[in-house]
Amino acid sequence: PETTRGALYSFVYNVGAGNFRTSTLLRKINQGDIKGACDQLRRWTYAGGKQWKGLMTRREIEREICLWGQQ
Repeated sequence: PETTRGALYSFVYNVGAGNFRTSTLLRKINQGDIKGACDQLRRWTYAGGKQWKGLMTRREIEREICLWGQQ
């Protein structure tokens, strides 16, 4: 769905294609586990070894949009 694709575009733009290419999130997409992939977004909330509130908020929004496309 378009909403899922949009959430994933936002995520990849933010973390970079190289990080996405080796991620469990991409593996789950390739396995057809889209809900599992959306849930993986919550793991990507760290920068410089620290968890960031702004990234937590961004990932939660991306996750909700990602899952919305699955309903």
